[in-house]
Amino acid sequence: MIYLNASLILVFSICLLSSCIVPESTHKESIFHLLTKTSYDQNYTFNNIENQGDKGKQNKPLTFYLRQIELPYYLQENRIINRPENGKIEFRENHRWGEPLVEGIGRVLGLNLSQLLKSPFYSVYPHREKVGTNFEIGFTIHRFERVSSNKVLFDGTWQLFTNDFKNGSFPLSNGKEIILVDIDMPNSLSDTINEEVMALSESLSIVAEKVAIAVNSFIQKK
Repeated sequence: MIYLNASLILVFSICLLSSCIVPESTHKESIFHLLTKTSYDQNYTFNNIENQGDKGKQNKPLTFYLRQIELPYYLQENRIINRPENGKIEFRENHRWGEPLVEGIGRVLGLNLSQLLKSPFYSVYPHREKVGTNFEIGFTIHRFERVSSNKVLFDGTWQLFTNDFKNGSFPLSNGKEIILVDIDMPNSLSDTINEEVMALSESLSIVAEKVAIAVNSFIQKK
């Protein structure tokens, strides 16, 4: 009887120990990504001060305010999106935005416009608009994602407003942009997510150039 009890205790102990073994974790830490500004060549920036033509205006700095970026609901996820085909999206579980995409797009567009217009005096949502701001710029983005193995897509509209009494209620200019940018594919077969983010950043620089041209054109006509 003693031997039987000892055998049962031994079997029970082995079962208990085996149930406590924790399998090796397959969890992967998320990698966070940020959009980045473009460093434009000096020859491609617009010097609004030189183009004013009036000495009284030459010392007046250009200021602008970038309104809150409007995004569709699915792009407000912090997981980076891939759209392999129409009507289907994929969320990258292990690759995420390091900041809300609304703020990241606004931050990069603001930096790009500031460099293109040579205007350090600007503000971007969620910050308040600075007193004496000359222009307001609004963006509505419909798509901002990878759409094939080697391309990303920016699809959106923009509006340019002036804050003077005459034109303040209506957009001075607007545009609709559909921009495809090639992803700089590495030689290896490794994940191309970093190159994808850089291509998305490049699409924002192209949009910023178009808005900067509109601003510069209005200034020259004044």
